[in-house]
Amino acid sequence: MASDAYNSIKFTGQYRHGVDPKNRITIPADWRSGEEGVLYVRLHSSGNHIIVMSPDELDKTVAGIEALADVPLPTRQTWIRKVTAGAQRCCVDKQGRMVLPPEFCAKAGLQGEVTLAGVMGQFQIWNSQRWEAQQAAEAADTQEFANRLGL
Repeated sequence: MASDAYNSIKFTGQYRHGVDPKNRITIPADWRSGEEGVLYVRLHSSGNHIIVMSPDELDKTVAGIEALADVPLPTRQTWIRKVTAGAQRCCVDKQGRMVLPPEFCAKAGLQGEVTLAGVMGQFQIWNSQRWEAQQAAEAADTQEFANRLGL
């Protein structure tokens, strides 16, 4: 089934790719299923980047919200609506190409070279300059994280 093609892929690493004037991007070869498939894209709440999720990852996010027993049901329903209404379904062709929503690209400043960063069941698409600035801002935290894990 085409919509399940990206569920078993773990998105790791980072890559630099281009977004063309029609907002098309090619998913890195290591992240492709080799089949047509579906991914869901949403603008991060900060507006700084796009989040791309597998169908399973979107389901897990909704299930995680539903499981928050300490959060009142109306609030959980609002959060689910914000996640799902803010997500757009994107088809991926056999060559791993997909078209990003123009309004997401405009808000996240995505044109020309972008950075794709793997986050297991999802990946992020950043304006490469914003990515570099974010990495610099997180440098101290990254060092603490590495020290704690012995990396």
